[in-house]
Amino acid sequence: MKELFQGRRFGFAPRPAIAYIAVGIGLALTLCDLMAWFAWGSNDTNGFVVVSDWLARALTVVLGVAVLAALAEYLDIPEDDRGIARLDLIAAIVAFLLYGASAFMRGFDVGGAAPGPASFLLAVAGLIVAFVDAAVAGNLYSAREWEELEEEPIRDHRPRRRAAIR
Repeated sequence: MKELFQGRRFGFAPRPAIAYIAVGIGLALTLCDLMAWFAWGSNDTNGFVVVSDWLARALTVVLGVAVLAALAEYLDIPEDDRGIARLDLIAAIVAFLLYGASAFMRGFDVGGAAPGPASFLLAVAGLIVAFVDAAVAGNLYSAREWEELEEEPIRDHRPRRRAAIR
């Protein structure tokens, strides 16, 4: 599992990609919230609230995976980069908690015309932390190189048998 989160089999660290996916979903969530608050596009904004609720839940799941990936990276980081990796781990945890609280609070606002101000402000704070987390993860892990893993043979390379000619 640790190799999966570190991306050794992929050849690149998936941690920055997960962070940028979280930023993209966070931007979509903020846009849906603004559309609901200012009633852009329709008179009844209940659809925007439902979409925002599902985006907040999806974003919480993505950030949970990001926390696991940041923890896996933190365990094998060299000592000179450990402080920056700790910042990445803390930022991922804080963003996860902010969006988790926002998703929890949105569960009570699904029938309303717009999400509550507390869930909206938690999401904006989470977006700011997610931006910082993506920048740190992108700079820290994107150029990481690993030693070559030994390739496992798919099958033995034996010469093919030929039919006996009679």
